Amino acid sequence: MDSNPGALYTALAKAQAEMSNVIKDSANPHFRSKFASLAAVRDVVIPALSAQGISIVQMPGNDEHGRVCVRTMLLHESGTLDCGTVATTVTVRGGNEAQALGSALTYLRRYALSAIAGVAQEDDDGNASGPAGRSKQRQRAPFPPMGRVPEFSPQHVRNALTHMFGNLSEEENRAEAEGMVRETTGFSIEDMMGSKTAREAVISALRENARRGR
Repeated sequence: MDSNPGALYTALAKAQAEMSNVIKDSANPHFRSKFASLAAVRDVVIPALSAQGISIVQMPGNDEHGRVCVRTMLLHESGTLDCGTVATTVTVRGGNEAQALGSALTYLRRYALSAIAGVAQEDDDGNASGPAGRSKQRQRAPFPPMGRVPEFSPQHVRNALTHMFGNLSEEENRAEAEGMVRETTGFSIEDMMGSKTAREAVISALRENARRGR
C-alpha cells in the first residue's frame, strides 16, 4: 500500500454505495440451483469501481499445493490494495484440462470479485442488475420458438444462445455466452455443441432463466 491508503478506502466505500446486489442470471441444472455469472457480477461492480478511479486486476496462478488460484488487487492513484488469493482444485470433464482450468478460473474470479465488492446474489427478478437493468432484461426474454430446428441440436442451442445474448459474432456477446456455457457445462461453446448432454444442460439453464422472467 502506498502513502495514502485512506483515499483508496474512501473511493471503495463510495463505489460500494452505488452497487446493487447481483441477479442470479444463470442456472446449474445438475444441482437445480441458480447463480450470478461472472458477467452479471462485472456488470454491477466494474462500473461503480471505475467511476471512483479504481481498477481491478485478477491474476491466475498456482498455489503451493498445485491448486489453481486467483490473486485480486485493487489499483487507485493513491495506492494498491492486495485483496488476497483464493484457490480451488480443477475438475477435468471430458478429458479437456484447458477447459476445466478456464471454468475454475471463472469460478474463482466471480467469487473473489463479489466478496471484495461486498455484493450478494439476489433471487428477486424485480430488481435490475447492472446498468439500465441489463441482466433483468435478459432474464425476461421469452424462450424463442425454434420452428423446424430439431430440439437440442447444435443449431437449436446456437439459436437459443443468440436469442439470449445477441449476435455471437460480436465479442462482448460471445464472451458472456461463453461464460454461461462454461459455468453450466465446463465446456466452451464449440466443444459443448459436440455433446448432447451438454447441449441439454445449456437449454435447461436458458429455459429456467426465461421461465423466471415471465
